[in-house]
Amino acid sequence: MSLFQALDFNLSLKGILPSSTCRFVGGVLHLSADRLTLTFNPQAISLRGTRLLFRHITSIQTLRLSGYMVVRIVRALRSVRVPVSVDELSVDLNDKWRSDSEMSRVLSSLASLLRLWTVQCLNLTDCRMKSLSLILLLSQQSPVTLRLSKEILQMLAECVYEAQDEEMTSCFLQKVGRDLTPCALSWETLHYFLQRDISHVTVDLTETYMSFNIREILPFLNRIHFQQMSSTMMMCLMKEIYESRSSGFVSGLLSSVKNCINLQNRVLDSVHCAALRFILQHCTALTLNMLWTSIPEEELESILPLLSRVSCLRVDRVLLLRMLRCCSSSDVQQEASAVLLSALQHKLDFSCGSALDLTEDTPTQTLTPEDCRVMSTVIQRVYRDTHTLTQLNLHDCQINTAGIDQLFTFLHSVKLQCGKAMLLQFLSHVDDGKAECLSRALGEEVDLSQTHLDLQVCGGLALVLEHSEGLTELDLSQCHLTDQSLDVLLPNLHKAQNIDFSDNSIADAEAQKIYSIVSHNSNVKTVRLFKNRITSRDLFNRDPRFEIWFCQQTEIT
Repeated sequence: MSLFQALDFNLSLKGILPSSTCRFVGGVLHLSADRLTLTFNPQAISLRGTRLLFRHITSIQTLRLSGYMVVRIVRALRSVRVPVSVDELSVDLNDKWRSDSEMSRVLSSLASLLRLWTVQCLNLTDCRMKSLSLILLLSQQSPVTLRLSKEILQMLAECVYEAQDEEMTSCFLQKVGRDLTPCALSWETLHYFLQRDISHVTVDLTETYMSFNIREILPFLNRIHFQQMSSTMMMCLMKEIYESRSSGFVSGLLSSVKNCINLQNRVLDSVHCAALRFILQHCTALTLNMLWTSIPEEELESILPLLSRVSCLRVDRVLLLRMLRCCSSSDVQQEASAVLLSALQHKLDFSCGSALDLTEDTPTQTLTPEDCRVMSTVIQRVYRDTHTLTQLNLHDCQINTAGIDQLFTFLHSVKLQCGKAMLLQFLSHVDDGKAECLSRALGEEVDLSQTHLDLQVCGGLALVLEHSEGLTELDLSQCHLTDQSLDVLLPNLHKAQNIDFSDNSIADAEAQKIYSIVSHNSNVKTVRLFKNRITSRDLFNRDPRFEIWFCQQTEIT
């Protein structure tokens, strides 16, 4: 076992293998063959040696064979009947088996091997052969799945279509797992497979299919799984379904795309918006992707209430603000506010990290006081009715002082994520009445590392710490803390469980004050004091909560 682990369970048997070697190797292989990837391509091996090698093996994870070894194994094991289960059998037919007679021989042996062994997947992606040569494998009764190269699968699909044989078609779809994703099929060929299979066929519906009449595919949507679908094709299908006024086609479309409608980066006109409304009216629990999607202003108001059918909505920052403005425009849209936040899973994300538009010159988003007022109206309206906190992500955003004051009005109803620059703005403007709301909004972690904390900010942070409950991490490393600013923080320092004061030039006097606070409060778990100017180490050595090292300073004379 340790040998196979050292080889990462990947073993290759090549060269000349005498029977004595095969007996020994076979005795070892069976110990871990079910986890092994075995490449078996010897230069020479006897039939007896082959039987000895596989005598004790009952299962193999992955077995790679040359065409020569396929023939050899079948000759050796046909009379012995050694039952072997193989998760994946990979066969390379490119090197020696090139003539038609040789190819026919190895394929016949491969068909026999599939009857002798239980093979879950037959991997022929490295083979180059005529598709007609594979017809023999389609007739196998074993439930083996074929894995073929894109070119071979394409040719085989066309061959099966031309044969128009019901049994061959059924075997073909079954053995390729009904996955025709790599194929660029004509509509006639795809239509043939869809008519003869009641299960789902997986295809890649890209613009290559736009040459045929889209309406022809609508009755078969419930039999198709789309590996991927462009937003352009999605819009075309939605438009055709809307014009047909058939709700049955809606369920077929949603089934084919796993309940996910992709309208990313599209410009919707009034007809497209009407089609979207029709889809939303006849669905539930839909995932709707509208990143960088443009919707006419006059259409937005009628779409918002229908988002109650959407379980997950993805929008960019521009469309998000437009939706929020529409919800806050009048009391008529009060219900739409709850619908929108529910579809967004109560997350308002204005950061560039989750949905960066590469067409923008800068990832920074400037939010005006009016934008903040709109957020306040919608969030507080929903919080008042449901008491559900909204996750507000303002990373990469810039807001002026008036906007910050507006945000303070609804901090009690959000979980706030923001950059350090904005956090400094909050701390600069917080007072005793606002500190509790800010503390709750910030949650369990406050990271101000690598920022300059002046007295005003430290005063605001002290107020936040005073009202905090359950603060686990307070990172004040590299904050240029002075003795005066540190004194402001000390009375409420015990509110944080883990505190990082690293790289702040803290000297012995202030370190003694920190120790005094920590030693009398069991809430504090860890205090990091790396890279400071502390020379007296006795107290800290006795308390395992302190993590510290001492830098020797050398005077240059």
